[in-house]
Amino acid sequence: MRAETKLIVRAAALALVALAPAVGRADEGTDFFEKKVRPVLAEHCYSCHSLGAKKDKGGLRLDTPDAIRKGGDSGPAVKPKDEDSLLLKSIDHAPDAPAMPPKGKLPAAAIRDLHAWVKMGAPLPAATKPAAIGEDPRKFWSFVPVAERAAPAVNDPKWPTRKSDFFVLQKLDEKRLKPAPLADRRTLIRRAYLDLIGLPPTFEQVEAFAADDRPDAYEKLVDELLASPRFGEKWARHWFDVARYAEDNPTGESTCRPPRFPHRYRDWVIAAFNTDVPFDRFVRLQLAADRLADTTPEDFAALGYLGLSPVYHKEPKLSKAVISEIVADEWDERVDAITRGLLGLTVACARCHDHKFDPVSTKDYYALAGVLANTQLAERPLKPDAGAAQEALTTVRLARLDVDMRLGYARELRGTAVKEKRDTAPFDKQIKELQPRLAELQKREKALEGGAIANVVRDAGTWVNGDDPDWTVIDYRTSQFRDLPVFVRGNPARPGDIVPRRFLEVLSAGAPKPFKDGSGRRELADAIVTDAAGLSARVYVNRVWGWVFGRPLVATPSNFGALGERPTHPELLDDLAARFLANKGSVKWLVRELVTSAAYCQASRHDERAAAVDPDDRWLWRAPRKRLELEAWRDSILQVSGQLSLAGGGPSDNLDDLRSVRRTVFGRVSRERPSDVHRLFDLPDPKTHGEKREATTTPVQQLYFLNSPFVRQAAKQLAKAADGKPADEGVRALFRKVLLRDPNPDELGTARGLIRPAREGDAPAWALLAQALLASNEFLYLN
Repeated sequence: MRAETKLIVRAAALALVALAPAVGRADEGTDFFEKKVRPVLAEHCYSCHSLGAKKDKGGLRLDTPDAIRKGGDSGPAVKPKDEDSLLLKSIDHAPDAPAMPPKGKLPAAAIRDLHAWVKMGAPLPAATKPAAIGEDPRKFWSFVPVAERAAPAVNDPKWPTRKSDFFVLQKLDEKRLKPAPLADRRTLIRRAYLDLIGLPPTFEQVEAFAADDRPDAYEKLVDELLASPRFGEKWARHWFDVARYAEDNPTGESTCRPPRFPHRYRDWVIAAFNTDVPFDRFVRLQLAADRLADTTPEDFAALGYLGLSPVYHKEPKLSKAVISEIVADEWDERVDAITRGLLGLTVACARCHDHKFDPVSTKDYYALAGVLANTQLAERPLKPDAGAAQEALTTVRLARLDVDMRLGYARELRGTAVKEKRDTAPFDKQIKELQPRLAELQKREKALEGGAIANVVRDAGTWVNGDDPDWTVIDYRTSQFRDLPVFVRGNPARPGDIVPRRFLEVLSAGAPKPFKDGSGRRELADAIVTDAAGLSARVYVNRVWGWVFGRPLVATPSNFGALGERPTHPELLDDLAARFLANKGSVKWLVRELVTSAAYCQASRHDERAAAVDPDDRWLWRAPRKRLELEAWRDSILQVSGQLSLAGGGPSDNLDDLRSVRRTVFGRVSRERPSDVHRLFDLPDPKTHGEKREATTTPVQQLYFLNSPFVRQAAKQLAKAADGKPADEGVRALFRKVLLRDPNPDELGTARGLIRPAREGDAPAWALLAQALLASNEFLYLN
């Protein structure tokens, strides 16, 4: 009997699945340090506590990880997770610590960030110096152009079925390892179904494939799955992690009202994968569909990549300086999403200072931030010649939001005046003036909303206007563009030299040329897929490899710089990237190339000797054993229980509602209040770019399997497959539905023992068995 199934069926309470500690993104803490902590130290502390200071006061330096860990004459300045750390007491101006800075407290936000950093364990970048990029950074491994490589010689030339297999086998030969045998047919069809379309096959499909002895049966199966509309639904969800797709903002404040049509972008991405839009076109449309001459109306929805960016609350009563900082944070997030997502570079680390490890300067950063400073979130009707309609709709909507906020404040102030028994006349007058204006704008907005509308972006220079000391507003000027200055230490109140909008210097062909087409988004997109074609192709191919094999060739898929990992198979990555470009950036070609390889088709059997040499399977001596991602797991439960609806498109469902039976990709994704399955089962935080998913196993997940209405409803529906059947026949029916096989004699006997005490025809007993099978490792994992 399968050990994991036997344990869970015997327990009948689903609580014996092995637990492991939760795992978080290892680089989240260092990202926080680089973006929030180091700039504060640089601006307020380095003058006295750095190598450049005339003297290290108190023997303390704060400019390197080693120095921070070491501390000064008074001992460690920072103790991880210790609120009594000397650094925190000093910045709080506690009576038993030296007040730092001596001239006055840090801004409240900086103090909060330092406390948060210490609370999370005071994470720091690697103390050791990374592998040097070298005197000529353009020769760094990830920056050089890609080129096809000759297939290397291997010990067993009959094993490879695709060119990539030669590179895999070469590494195995070097390590004196042997690949695993071919996976059996039943394992292979389930693997292909779940990896390609995110749904399991039926028992009948498994049996038919197992009996199909045609030599090309597997390749035909792969082609059928690639042609299925379910392919786009599965593979778009991978991209949504990279694009940090979500349908609201991190806060629910009135100035952060959620985008109204986020599903248009979701549906566009799904269609793009199904129609196999070439990679360069895929990038260009998402960054600059409105700046391309040949964009069709439906393709404007691609601009949701930027149009659905997180928007932070901007209280109009705050000062220009504070609002400017918030706006700069929004630009920073978008620079980070573009550069880590498409180029695998941590360019946002250069916001406050030249990048410590990569050839990215603050001027490079503000050259790209300038593109975003001329890019406004907007709405657009998806119809021909909608440019004028977009301008009118966006202008009216912004005016309505402003009037709506002013009216809300007037009502709030009037309420306060009533409570305090003060004169309400000024507020009554303001309300009387604003109400008809709001009604007029609402009417105009409705009139402009004919047909489908998408959340997009448009070109508009952005300025923070503080002319009214009581009401800070943001001016968007569609006919005027700006280049940003370098913000000294990342502070918008300290402008330095103006930097023309342009591409990164190290990736440009020659000296980078200033962008001249509006915001520069089109030129940026062009540069990513031309000047940086080798890098962007490597980054994307590496992501696809990771989505197929469970582990990317470069273990840091969003960091191809000096601090990133080196590829396990560099020649393989180069060759695949070059052939991907040669095949017009066809994602379906790339996926087919990988899933028809001998490396992919291996069994996932364990080998003690190989595991001793390579415990993490970095060299692919077997197929990895992967836990289903939450979408495939939830969709599989819906399918085997007979509830799944394949209706797609349109506004999203509430995944916490039991009536939500469409595929999980059509469920609402929230930055503010994530659904239970998103929160518990490792959806990357959509507030920021998602580098990769980390599979956690926690007690709360096990309680979800046991108690959630979703799983219990599915088990009840699944149990109907056993209704009216004798015990053995009912058990077989459930095993075939869930595990795609018949039970063995031990499993059959154990299941009988669970069913008979209650009564063979007792629905709750069958539901309990169904729930146990749905929670079994055999169902949750992919071999």
